[in-house]
Amino acid sequence: MRFLKGQFRALFCLLLFYIISAVAAAPGVRLKDIAYLSGVRNNQLLGIGLATGLAGKGDSSSSVLLKNSLANLVANLGLEIDQREIKSRNCAVVVISCEIPPFIRPGDRINLTVSSIGDARSLEGGVLLQSQLKGANGVVYALAQGNILTPRNSGSVKTVGSIPLGGIVEKEVLSDFLTQGTISLVLRNPDFITAHGVSEAISGAFPNVKVNPVDASLIEVQIPAERRSDPVAFVAELESLTVIPGSSGKVVIDAASGIIIMGEQVRIGRVAVSYKRVQVSVAGNFNLQDGEEAEENFILEETSTVDDLISALAEVGLKTETIIGILKAIDRAGALYGELIIM
Repeated sequence: MRFLKGQFRALFCLLLFYIISAVAAAPGVRLKDIAYLSGVRNNQLLGIGLATGLAGKGDSSSSVLLKNSLANLVANLGLEIDQREIKSRNCAVVVISCEIPPFIRPGDRINLTVSSIGDARSLEGGVLLQSQLKGANGVVYALAQGNILTPRNSGSVKTVGSIPLGGIVEKEVLSDFLTQGTISLVLRNPDFITAHGVSEAISGAFPNVKVNPVDASLIEVQIPAERRSDPVAFVAELESLTVIPGSSGKVVIDAASGIIIMGEQVRIGRVAVSYKRVQVSVAGNFNLQDGEEAEENFILEETSTVDDLISALAEVGLKTETIIGILKAIDRAGALYGELIIM
């Protein structure tokens, strides 16, 4: 009996090891994190408004746009004024912009960005008066009003500010994600391998669901007839699926900051790199020159990753700028098996 228990324990540990290894080798993510429903998106709103209380830093008194705006404002409040009498520098005409998320309802609040379109020197301390925010279709979806906040850092631009939660939604924006019983999933990073993996994951979880991967970014999913009465529950289950996306084949370089981001599948082909006293050979040999130190020479396998190369170059103290230059040269030589993106 003790022998059987020992065997069972050893078998269990071995099985656990394989499970952990498989998970570590193939990490999965939620479908919701790599794809979104077609039709479910943000919408942009835009409006023209008037900012007041600018303490002499507003638009010049000769601004025709400012005079018209002030005249219209007081006229709407029941007062008549001649535009020639308006000589204020405490006001500025501004543009209000924002984005509203899908499924927003009347009464919800949204953040606003305010920017001057005249010759105002600053919007600091200003108050935005009630303004309409319209969509591209000309419909008013929200109203804007509130105190304008500008950056406090010296030297920062003061003609652009924000009003946190300064917009109030007046008309709901509903997103239509269901078309004749079919929903469309759009991958945030189009990839044929990922699209195929998503399709296989959905088919495995819902055998009676028709899945049609259209291209590298679009997957159409037909909701079963018996579940169309509750599409929210079906979409919730769908977005909770765990899928394995295709590995990135890109090397992204931010030359200004020296940051290098690389995908795990990017490989270095057969190439030799020489920089001053440093020599690196991928799947090749080279002869040491007189006076060279062995630790400054590296031989990497042909399947070496960009990470292997960078680590080897960093070991001998090469600066980030030099490493970036070497990566560029390797890419020009056709030995970088991936896409090099320089920001």
